[in-house]
Amino acid sequence: MGYCNGVSHVIEMAKDCLLLAKEQNLPAYSIGWFIHNPTVVKRFQDAGMRHIDAPEDGPAGIALIRAHGIADPLRDRFEKAGFVLIDGTCGTVAYSQRMIRNADPSVHVVIIGLHGHSEVTALSNVWDEHQQVIAVHVVETTEDVDNLPDFNSDKILLMVQTTFPQLQYEELRKHMQARFVERLQMGNRLCPTTFRRHEAILNLCKIVDAVIVIGGKMSANTTSLVHLVADKGLPVWHVESASQLPPQIFSFPRVGVTAGTSTPPEDIEAVIAALEEGAT
Repeated sequence: MGYCNGVSHVIEMAKDCLLLAKEQNLPAYSIGWFIHNPTVVKRFQDAGMRHIDAPEDGPAGIALIRAHGIADPLRDRFEKAGFVLIDGTCGTVAYSQRMIRNADPSVHVVIIGLHGHSEVTALSNVWDEHQQVIAVHVVETTEDVDNLPDFNSDKILLMVQTTFPQLQYEELRKHMQARFVERLQMGNRLCPTTFRRHEAILNLCKIVDAVIVIGGKMSANTTSLVHLVADKGLPVWHVESASQLPPQIFSFPRVGVTAGTSTPPEDIEAVIAALEEGAT
């Protein structure tokens, strides 16, 4: 449970951003939510970090790139506007962007991911060597796969949002393989931490009567844990803090607890303490 390496990295980068901004007497910014957890984000906002989406949103300063990465054209706009960028992009996401950037121009890129998710936006706006955005197709359902063009019998590079739900990814990957067969080339994979966490929650579901999932409501990887538990037919609650624990949770003999990769350890500890106190 708790932070993955990518989240731990971007939190350290956020501290560096605040420090550098203070040293240079410049504004400190986060480009979008640098992680999808309101508790952590508020902590940095209270320390002086402001959330912006575009360089026009404030005077030039020190700006943190979120863990999910940003689009290449947006990065260029910030740099040209005089911002100093601190890159908090998760290494797994940066690897995925490089894979798209270095792909053969004759290959068509398809991304399995959630439409509008910040990582999908970053993967969908990668520049080639001529600073042209590489065209991609995003699929979220089997219907989306069915609606893809045939691509003139060309090869297809299949990428995935690294925090996409594991079971849904497997279904879409098999659907892509069935349609494009030998033309399909596998690109990146799900984040290893996300994969291991999905395996752990499936094992947990075998020995508990209900589950509490802790994490930001905007977090895709946290929400996917909720869906996995629900698919197993167990009662499940998604909470951001101990104050959101439902009274009925104390009626279950055995309660499992898990958390998303951007959930602070203190939030996890508070939930566990509240459960233990209420169970006595």
